[in-house]
Amino acid sequence: MDSIEIENAKKNLESWLAHPNELGKRPSSIEYTNSFKDEDGINCMIFKYKKSMFGKWLLGIVSESGTFSEMKEYNSATEIEDAKEILNMLKNYWKQRAKEMQSKQ
Repeated sequence: MDSIEIENAKKNLESWLAHPNELGKRPSSIEYTNSFKDEDGINCMIFKYKKSMFGKWLLGIVSESGTFSEMKEYNSATEIEDAKEILNMLKNYWKQRAKEMQSKQ
């Protein structure tokens, strides 16, 4: 990932978190930590962020399947596995939406 891609993804996650249905504000701190490509070839960037200055680091992802965070604590030892769980949830969501759209036709 180049620095422009990372910066754009970071802004994307900040905007997503600021939505009233999510965190409701921009995080006090956000950092890029890692990235990977899954078995389907989907690129995923991993970020850690804090709700407040003294809060715990939380995990968020930005991928070709969407931007998301379950607002669970970030763990550097399991960040890829944790991010893959979120990514798989997003992929399943979009597969389900596609099925629903097909059944309406």
